[in-house]
Amino acid sequence: MNLRLLTLTLLAGTALSSGAFAQTATAGAGANPPAAPADANRLAPAGPEKPIVVRGSRAQNGLTAAPTDFRMAEITGGNAEVGGYNPLDGVTGQDVGGGFMIQEEAVKTRSTVTRDAIAKMSPTSNPYQMIDRLPGVVITSTDAAGMNGGNITIRGYNSDQLGFTIEGAPINDSGNYALYPQEYVDAENIEQISIAQGSPDLDSPHVGATGGVINMYMRDPSKTMGAFVDTSVGSHNLSREFARLEMGQIGDFRAYASFSNYSRNHWEGPGADERRHVDFRGVWEPSNGNRVTLSIIYNDSINDSYQAPSLPSYSILGPAAVGYNNALPTTFFAPAGPGAWDRTAGNASLFYQYHINPFRNLIVSAPSTFKLSEKVTYDVIPYFWYGFGNGGGTASATESTAGTSFYWGKVPIGNFDWNQNGVVFNKDKNLLYDPSITETLRPGLINKFNFDFDDHKLLLGYWFEYANHRQTAPYAFLNANGGVVDPYVNYGAITTPFGTLERRDMLTETVTNMGFVADTWKYDDHLTIESGVKVVSIHRSVYNFLPGVTPLVTQGDLAALPQAGFRYRFWTDHQFFGSIGTSFKATPNFALADSVSNSSGVVTPYNRLAPEKSVTLELGHRYQGPLFSTALSIYGSHFINYQQSTSEIFPGTTSPQSTTINGGTVDLWGVAFEAGTKPIQHFRPYLSLNYLQTRLLDNLSTTGSVPVGAGTSPSAPDFLPTEGKHLPRAPKFTTGLGVDYDDGHVFGTFAAKYVSGQYSTFMNDQGVYGYLKLDASIGYRFDNLALFGLPTVKKPEFRINLSNLTNRENLSGPSGIQTNARPTVGVYGNVIAASLPTYYVNEGFAAIGTFSVGF
Repeated sequence: MNLRLLTLTLLAGTALSSGAFAQTATAGAGANPPAAPADANRLAPAGPEKPIVVRGSRAQNGLTAAPTDFRMAEITGGNAEVGGYNPLDGVTGQDVGGGFMIQEEAVKTRSTVTRDAIAKMSPTSNPYQMIDRLPGVVITSTDAAGMNGGNITIRGYNSDQLGFTIEGAPINDSGNYALYPQEYVDAENIEQISIAQGSPDLDSPHVGATGGVINMYMRDPSKTMGAFVDTSVGSHNLSREFARLEMGQIGDFRAYASFSNYSRNHWEGPGADERRHVDFRGVWEPSNGNRVTLSIIYNDSINDSYQAPSLPSYSILGPAAVGYNNALPTTFFAPAGPGAWDRTAGNASLFYQYHINPFRNLIVSAPSTFKLSEKVTYDVIPYFWYGFGNGGGTASATESTAGTSFYWGKVPIGNFDWNQNGVVFNKDKNLLYDPSITETLRPGLINKFNFDFDDHKLLLGYWFEYANHRQTAPYAFLNANGGVVDPYVNYGAITTPFGTLERRDMLTETVTNMGFVADTWKYDDHLTIESGVKVVSIHRSVYNFLPGVTPLVTQGDLAALPQAGFRYRFWTDHQFFGSIGTSFKATPNFALADSVSNSSGVVTPYNRLAPEKSVTLELGHRYQGPLFSTALSIYGSHFINYQQSTSEIFPGTTSPQSTTINGGTVDLWGVAFEAGTKPIQHFRPYLSLNYLQTRLLDNLSTTGSVPVGAGTSPSAPDFLPTEGKHLPRAPKFTTGLGVDYDDGHVFGTFAAKYVSGQYSTFMNDQGVYGYLKLDASIGYRFDNLALFGLPTVKKPEFRINLSNLTNRENLSGPSGIQTNARPTVGVYGNVIAASLPTYYVNEGFAAIGTFSVGF
């Protein structure tokens, strides 16, 4: 109760702070661009055939910006009809490369996907899939429909090294920086997604983004009352319905609310995915230069998981290795009575109902801009993130007064009477439901003051965040049929006189403070120079409530991170740009907590890692002409204390334990290129290329080693000879190709993505081959229809999205990275035990048909 009261108090404080500025804001002409898209900045068509579409950057000082893609007025409610294109869903038919490039002005590499592309993708697509064709992006997932998330790397940076914001608010996991793209905004409500492939922007609200940022923005409400609906059906019994209601302009306010419902069976093995989602966005523009928005995103989903097989498992079973068991073994029900489940009777722990992912989350943000004077504006983003759910899982336990093999922390549970509420616990071996539960409450506030001094623009900003991250893993009995009693374990957990039995029981409180200052100097119309610095302070307190472990670990990190960049424009359509940026990543919270084996009571101690730090340099050229655009960049990054999640065998144990290691120093460099055209006979091709080289500059420290010939008991630490090896998950070549056709009625896309081979270990002794994936879509837009005196039906549309045309079910990339897949002799001559990496498997061919219409 106190926690929730604190959170509500903080939220009230952020709301009051923005409200105070709303009262004192002054109106006037010549306001700086607001923090989100506004109708005042969108131009109506010049004639009946072709709209005027303006492209340009809205970034304050070229930093984290609202959408840089200005669109037509009818997208937000204008009444103009343009050559058959669909303003209700944001399609202009004009964006470069079919919606995969915009007219960029940043001093660093940045790539953007707009509504022209997003609106033609499957409506089930998650943000990862939407940016898959951009330079250096690699998506690995077992689910073509986007409901099981998967992983993303950009230029070799893993997802937990990338920042992600929605409407300016950070949404990475506050503990380990993980991303869950299946939980975010519905595709119909996304205006654009941009990625900064190098270091994060100076004002990016992240403490774990050493490899760049992904920024996503919602579309604005329409000024005209109406509705937009679509429904989809597809392979594996896919069913999805979406509806958005627009209230239209009422005074200075307009808003929309949408709801979607989605379900789909797994393509391999038993199980299904279900998702219910609500989006809301409101815009209040009381005067010129003042703008307040409110975005609310709520997601409620429960997914069954796919397996990530090892290479031996995949070699034997093929794609079937991703499926869990359809039913419990017939001998699984033990005669001892209800609840007595013998785990030795078949591989019951692989029953699919034990591997579920129920999760609910809420994201609220209010990015707003207030014009304080002709030369000063104030941008503020109060936000709140709430999440509650788990990843499923099971554990086996034994009740025995002698030689117990079940522990609660370091306390042996050998003589405790397990019988509760008539449930008899088998005296030998038992299976328990044991999900990893997380509940997060995360309020924050971002403030930015912008001062215009003619040829200089000064930015002063401050970000504060408090994150409360509660993580538990209670044990719960199964029901009489062997099923899970409550997926969220709100009830049914096993209790003792000393409390609830837990495999994990910790609380992380993270307080973040970041101040930043930046200057943008424009020298005539050609040269722009940006420079600045941010100072970040992060303090973690990790409380561990398991018996016998370190009860509290604290760690504070402080870093000053300068950045600088330039852009030089010449010959009207050409520009050179370059930047140098620094970034850091604080230690993830789970590395700061002891973990305990529930079968042996052996403690894996916390690992106080030094922060990961990086320096990134980029030089590039852009051509943005009347017919086509190109962007070329050469980049390089240098990392120290490279952090990597992996598994390792610790002293006193014989099986791998999850941990985070210091990978030492890492260098990477490469070349990125993209090109796209404006409509040429209704065709708009797009091409991206990325070449990447990575090198580990240090040998990797490990504890999982034994002297040669000494048996199997781990002993002293050693070093893996990794110096000169390549970074895992870093393919040398990636290529994205897209061809868009759209004449206003008939439209279609063809896309190809090639990813070269990837290593899955630091020793480079296992990996996956390169692969090519082909996708396509085709559709037709009708004109407005008015039949039998009924209200006009606006722009009915039907399209089919086809995924993996060649039906190739292959390993698409590593899921779990390991240090070495084979026993390896270390630098000091010890044998370092092997751990097998796991992999994602590409889903085969799938089709989704969608019908949409406006009212």
